[in-house]
This record gives sequence, structure tokens and C-alpha cells, in this order.
Amino acid sequence: MPKSFIGLHHLKLPCHSIKKTHEFYTTIFPFKPMPHADHFTPDHQLFAKLCIHEATKLIVELRYEPTQANLQKGWDPITYAVGTRKDLERWGEWFDANGVKHSRIFTGVSAWVMACEDPDGKIVRLYVSEEEHEWTDHVDKDERWLGN
Repeated sequence: MPKSFIGLHHLKLPCHSIKKTHEFYTTIFPFKPMPHADHFTPDHQLFAKLCIHEATKLIVELRYEPTQANLQKGWDPITYAVGTRKDLERWGEWFDANGVKHSRIFTGVSAWVMACEDPDGKIVRLYVSEEEHEWTDHVDKDERWLGN
């Protein structure tokens, strides 16, 4: 096997409105616009915008694909990491202040999780990564936010 596999280059998320979804990820989450990387068709129609989380270099491509966005409504393709349970509380306050629909804090397998909804109806999860509770198979259940 080649040794050149060095990690994740970027994520691609389908959206109904490039502008609205890009604004969400660059104002609600700590992603910075990458206007130099906007994608255009040969006839100069914008079909994707990219943004980057500078601390991790994670790039997210937001691509105009309304059919795929409809298919993924209610799906949770990405779980981002946050530090502590207290950080989740702060995210809940931030979501409230910005009118973002979100869940309460749930007990996950090894830590806590909160979910919100992006403009396309995808569920975006935040999972605590710097502290844990005892491993459990008695996780919280919620059809809307956790899909269980």
C-alpha cells in the first residue's frame, strides 16, 4: 500500500442555498470564508463555496446540490469536537442567541453531545472530547436529534 495517504483534505456538504448555508457555517461555527476557492461552472455560475477551520485546517465545501440536500435532511453526517460539557452549555447559549434550533445536552456512549440543525435540515453534532463519563450503553435517545 502506498504511504502517501496523509489524512482528510476536505468535506463536501450539499445545500439548497450556497449563500445561506455558507453564512451559517461562517457565522455560527468558527469557519472562515475562502473566496479564492469559490467554484464556478465554465459559464461563470457559482456552484460551491469553501470555508476553513483555521486551527485544524479542516476545509468544508458547500456545494449547490438541492436533490442531495433533500435526501440528507435529518441526517447527521458530521460530529465536531468541543472541549468540555461546560463548552456544550456555552454552545447552547450561542445557538439560542443566534436563533439556531438545537437539542439539549445528551448523554452519549463516553461523553456528552448536543445537536443543531443547519439551514438544509442536516443535523450537526458537537461531542465533548476533553472529558468523559463512565462508558455506558444506556445513552439518551431522541428520534429528532439523535436518530434513535
